Amino acid sequence: MQAEKTTITSDTTDILHHVGLINADLETLAACYERLGFTLTPVSLPRVVTKPGGTPELLGVGNRHAIFSDNYLELLGVVDPQRWGDITKEQRGPYDIDVPLSRYPGLHVMHFGSEHIESVRERLVRQGVACSEIRRFQRNVQTENGEKLMKARTIHFAPGSDPEGLLQIAQHDTPELVLQPRYMVHDNGATALTEIIICAEDPLTYLSKYERYTGHEGNCPDTNYCILDLGHSIIKIVDPRRLDSMIPDFPIPVLPFMAAFTVETISLQRSRVVLSGNGIPFLEKDESIIVYPQHACGCAVVFKKDHHI
Repeated sequence: MQAEKTTITSDTTDILHHVGLINADLETLAACYERLGFTLTPVSLPRVVTKPGGTPELLGVGNRHAIFSDNYLELLGVVDPQRWGDITKEQRGPYDIDVPLSRYPGLHVMHFGSEHIESVRERLVRQGVACSEIRRFQRNVQTENGEKLMKARTIHFAPGSDPEGLLQIAQHDTPELVLQPRYMVHDNGATALTEIIICAEDPLTYLSKYERYTGHEGNCPDTNYCILDLGHSIIKIVDPRRLDSMIPDFPIPVLPFMAAFTVETISLQRSRVVLSGNGIPFLEKDESIIVYPQHACGCAVVFKKDHHI
């Protein structure tokens, strides 16, 4: 007799689904990241449910993406001011980009990725974490066979829970429409988005929160430095003093905030050549290349050698 197959589901989130920058001018933001050597997708228009029982609607914002094999970098801005202005703050909900923009233009989005979002939500409820129902999300995507509609599901957290940015848990329903290989070749050699740095006065408090959100346990090598390893991505939480030791003279806009993200590259020399050729200043430190916020639209970008290649 053949044994029955056991389906194993996980209630953890094991990767940075994506991180994202917000700017009032999407064209300026996109041009900046193209100069940094990233290949970007065409403009896409997100759709979300704005009223109970409704269908996903356009918000008036648009985004472009730098795609990697398992996740992506999002660049987000308003593309239809009239439509955006017609939607109330209540309808925008966790997608209200005016709030983070009022703090500073730059890195504001951190979504944790899951392949079993229902199990994740069940765990959050058991732990007493205030969170939304699972919501639908859609946006148009250009494919080699024409325009299609990508679909995802998301969970967001209670208003005021995340002053550092826009945090959600997300699951792809159509990953093949988002993670298209034709967009994965970047002039700077980037192959993966691997880390994000959060700066806060009390790193341990934020580590505890992210442990609840993700289902993983972290550690603090020092009182001002905590690490949460998701398995496929890493979150580093530091205070301003530790951030300054990692990225000297970092211009802190406000606390807490999302300071930097890291991409692995097939060759630091390739990244170096692209940045130099485009007149982008950078710092070389600890076998990495760092582009400061002044030249990356509000956050630091760290390039590290991909040691898997």
